[in-house]
Amino acid sequence: MKIIRYSKNIMLPKKKRYIALGVFDGVHLGHQKLIKLTVDKARKNDGISIIATFDPHPDIIINPESNVFLLTTLEERISLIKDTDVDVFLIVKFNKMMSKMSPEDFISKILVDSLQVKEIFVGFNYKFGFRGKGNPDILREYSKIYKFKTHILEPIIANNTIISSTRIKDYIKSGEIGKAKKLLGHDITISGRVISGKGRGGKLLNFSTANIETPSDKILPVNGVYLVEVKIDNEKYHGLMNIGFKPTFEEKQLTVEVHIINFGKDIYKKMIGINILQKIRDEKCFSHPNLLRKQIEEDISIAHKMIKKCNK
Repeated sequence: MKIIRYSKNIMLPKKKRYIALGVFDGVHLGHQKLIKLTVDKARKNDGISIIATFDPHPDIIINPESNVFLLTTLEERISLIKDTDVDVFLIVKFNKMMSKMSPEDFISKILVDSLQVKEIFVGFNYKFGFRGKGNPDILREYSKIYKFKTHILEPIIANNTIISSTRIKDYIKSGEIGKAKKLLGHDITISGRVISGKGRGGKLLNFSTANIETPSDKILPVNGVYLVEVKIDNEKYHGLMNIGFKPTFEEKQLTVEVHIINFGKDIYKKMIGINILQKIRDEKCFSHPNLLRKQIEEDISIAHKMIKKCNK
């Protein structure tokens, strides 16, 4: 999969272009179906499949005070999509000028003149153009004028729920990891760089931890301790992740830290990926660090039982 930043004079292979449009936040089951339809159609007709997404998320530019939280960063979206046989991942910079572009101009100038689209694939609720006035019906209307086809994916339902990024965010915020994973079709992911912490993990508690720097607009599960899979340099390890304010030490800043089981390498400043597998417990406040250490020992014991159960 080639990753390309959009420009007016973009150079793409001289083949028929099959383009899926969307933010693809979370790359959930609905997104995955839309991507597969695009890839299959492109292959069948000897064309190229293109996943076109905006960055940053349009709502961040249009409603800067709306506190937009994302399921996936751009890098996480790329990582999830690169295994889907897509030919091109196209990143379109979203700025104030783009936000003021009419739906008609977006279609004629970008989709038709610049990208020379053959067929378009969108979800049923896709919106684009100034004030979100563009929708699938407008795409279908203009496809007759500009001689391209428009495919509209109807709502995908799982567990009696229409799959949407908003619903998945609600599940994650309330700690319903299992429900979120069923709509995503994959584990909830967090990625970030390992940064310095207070040094209590190894010195005071005898459990070394990696503090993870996460973007301020990344949605995180409810505070607590989770069983996770940690990816470092293409290797995978199990671990315990704590999200919270470390009430035992009366801290004010939310932190994400991971204890990697049976791991002793120096990973300071490395980028790591975390897949959330299961929630173990809520965040607790302990009257003494020794009590916290005993709880961590118990958490690790529970984690081993969970891992053993998953491997059966």
